[in-house]
Amino acid sequence: MLRLGRLRQGRDRSTANGSDMMIRCNNATYVERYMKRALVLNAGSSSLKWSLLDAASEAIVAQGDRRWDEPSPERHAAEMRDLVASLPPFDAAGHRVVHGGSAFTEAVRVDGQVKATIKELGELAPLHNPAALGGIEAVEAAFPDLPQVAAFDTAFHHTIPPEAATYPLPREWTERWKLRRYGFHGLSVQYAVRRSEELLGGVPERLVVCHLGAGCSVTAVHRGHSVDTSMGFTPLEGVMMAGRSGSVDPGLLLYLINDRQVSPTDLDVSLNQRSGLLGVSGVSNDLRQVIAAAGGNNQAKLALAMFVHSLVRAVGMMIGVLGGLDAIVFTGGIGEHSSLIRGEVADRMGYAGLRLDPAANGAVDSDADIAASGSPARALVITAREDLAVLAGMHRVLGS
Repeated sequence: MLRLGRLRQGRDRSTANGSDMMIRCNNATYVERYMKRALVLNAGSSSLKWSLLDAASEAIVAQGDRRWDEPSPERHAAEMRDLVASLPPFDAAGHRVVHGGSAFTEAVRVDGQVKATIKELGELAPLHNPAALGGIEAVEAAFPDLPQVAAFDTAFHHTIPPEAATYPLPREWTERWKLRRYGFHGLSVQYAVRRSEELLGGVPERLVVCHLGAGCSVTAVHRGHSVDTSMGFTPLEGVMMAGRSGSVDPGLLLYLINDRQVSPTDLDVSLNQRSGLLGVSGVSNDLRQVIAAAGGNNQAKLALAMFVHSLVRAVGMMIGVLGGLDAIVFTGGIGEHSSLIRGEVADRMGYAGLRLDPAANGAVDSDADIAASGSPARALVITAREDLAVLAGMHRVLGS
């Protein structure tokens, strides 16, 4: 039977998931006078997504995305400046920033110090933080006095307990350099918790969220709080991804550096951009192309099998952490659109009480429960809406 976490009343209920995701701006005067429209920029490792939102209703006024085939901070910054200049008027801007480190555990208003810290943390998320900073600076160049808010993917995971967050390294390293499992995709997970409650009538007590896209992560959520996640100190740890390796034996990496003279720079680029689906298949970092090639290409077939195995292993670990499963969420580009991956993962989770409705899995085109009617655990497909998580942070920061 599905177990739902206890829902708090009043304003406490809005933060029952350990975040400000559920907060609504109750100050109608503020919204009407100062923030009618909000721009949300999501500059990631492989794309730029943007939404112009009605701040009160959350309705989409306009939106778009641009694919980035390769890292190029200068070109991406120029594209964002052009985009900002071309948009209809807006009253505030919010930004998804991947790495907030230990400095940011909630959304903050952008100032000089915030920008400097985001830049410093770029060494931990080299494919993400510089892009987010470029978006902030693009808005700043066009509208110097416009209020901006940074919302962080790491913030949702600050509730992970020490036994899950701490690496088994020398204590002096941990304390000196603030080493810990930070976790990522937190804004996506926040929204998944919110939509899970709306779809199921309450927050599932034991929820596993699979954000599957160019970057992939699996998160254990207990009564709305993150308690463990597959990504770690950087977005490189965890499951196999499009171009990122996911977890690799540290001894293997030391061998490549010390015995095979692979430079740290080459290792960095290879692990972040030339590994994962692309590295194994030799075909593409796009799962759709890997699947299409798998019938006649053994390396593509292996890459697909490895990807599924990696997800199954991570989901199983999170079910173990939670002590069972009440619901699983599939979100992100792959999670939302690949019935094959959803089916492969669910088939191996039967021991946890998960069974899919094949027809529902194959035909889903919007947020839905695709579990079979008698399945003890539910399976939700949820469209990723990190923009609404950012908007919630903007309400909290600018509406206070």
